[in-house]
Amino acid sequence: MGTPQGSIVSPILANIFMSQLDELITNLKSDFDKGTKSKPSTAANSIHNKMSRAKAKGDMEMVSELYKKLTAIPFSDFRDSSFKKISYIRYADD
Repeated sequence: MGTPQGSIVSPILANIFMSQLDELITNLKSDFDKGTKSKPSTAANSIHNKMSRAKAKGDMEMVSELYKKLTAIPFSDFRDSSFKKISYIRYADD
């Protein structure tokens, strides 16, 4: 029943069937997406400001420590209501 595994027709039929889903998701995505860039998190913003002050003083050890902390936390504020994006990835496979 259905298309035999490994058939060259299987991915083609899946793509034909899934194209309607692609169109639906594309329309939903355009309605869902909002903004171009999220605000930085308060923690990241605080560390970034401390880094700027340390650079101005020439304290490169402090800059290095703060950079390590900055890379360990999320930069974006995920609760930012002015920015939201959704990604849609699909592929055909047996």
